[in-house]
Amino acid sequence: MTINRSIADLLRSHATIETTAHTAAAPGKNLIQNGNFTVAQRGTVTSPASGAYLTDRWKNWQTTGGAVTVTKDTSGVFAAFGTDTAMKIDVTTAESSVASGDRFVVAQPIEAQNLQHLKYGLAGAEAITVSFCFRSPKSGTHYVAIYQADGDRYIWRPFTVASADTAEQFSLTFAADTCGTINNDTGIGLFLYFPLMAGSSFEAGSDNTWASGEKYGAATIQNLLDNTANNIYIGLVQLEVGAATDFEFEDYETTDRICKRYFERWSFAANKYHAIGQAYATTGGIAVLYCQVVKRAAPTITIETAAGGDFLIPGATFVAWNTSSFDDIVPEGGRHWMGCASGLTAGDAVSCRVDANNPIDFSAEL
Repeated sequence: MTINRSIADLLRSHATIETTAHTAAAPGKNLIQNGNFTVAQRGTVTSPASGAYLTDRWKNWQTTGGAVTVTKDTSGVFAAFGTDTAMKIDVTTAESSVASGDRFVVAQPIEAQNLQHLKYGLAGAEAITVSFCFRSPKSGTHYVAIYQADGDRYIWRPFTVASADTAEQFSLTFAADTCGTINNDTGIGLFLYFPLMAGSSFEAGSDNTWASGEKYGAATIQNLLDNTANNIYIGLVQLEVGAATDFEFEDYETTDRICKRYFERWSFAANKYHAIGQAYATTGGIAVLYCQVVKRAAPTITIETAAGGDFLIPGATFVAWNTSSFDDIVPEGGRHWMGCASGLTAGDAVSCRVDANNPIDFSAEL
């Protein structure tokens, strides 16, 4: 039996039928996605590596001996501003001495095609405003920075925390960039950065002034990772054209679908099935996986444990599969190949399941 033909047409046909349900909502005034930190498909993220994602659409860049645990906080630290959710960064390993090349920044990459109305590089380029809630373990000067990936340009602005461990709200307007570049594509147009610590290699420039390179602030950047008692909270992040306005709250489903354009996790309890497939031989089966939301690009599909599931075959018999791979991947999904020692009948339909706590991830992150 031959099952090697491409499934791209099948996947695209399915996506066409489901166009409304499988397309992320059009962006509103807020260019930040999941700015209220309501979606956290990865759950608690412990000691993330540099470049790893935290709560959905938010990642970190770091060169440090320190470590943090990141969670979706629901304690209501920003309740006075209208939300019970926030990103909590809990310092678990302190970094007391900051070398010139050290850094830890929380960042969101913003898709370039969503930023064309900023008109960067033109005389009519728009100023933008970042508003956000912040709770810091230290008072004093802190920074927010923006990095323009296509043009390799940066701008930063300072803000002053009046009281340590106190929820505050801030608004910072950034100058328009008439010399910048944001390509009209699905790549990264801008990064929004919250530097929690940075060495001298990342300190230069002047307030509200675009310049070449990537810097996060002046020489007064706080080291918020210097004590394991430190907790940092960020909430209600909004980036918009012109002056600050009230935060644009979204219903959970809208935010969830927007986030799933970039990353989608299938998590399973015990004995739960992820697909219906077919045995292609006595030693393996194949199933087509359809993403809930069409991805920004063909995703990388991974499973936490490749040897972690079963086939249910006619006669209510279970056959364990012990190898796993994915191919023929398009933005709508891909194929899941599962191999076993024996026990299948070529051509039979099989139900496919993964072991408990063995997620399948579809990642098309920026």
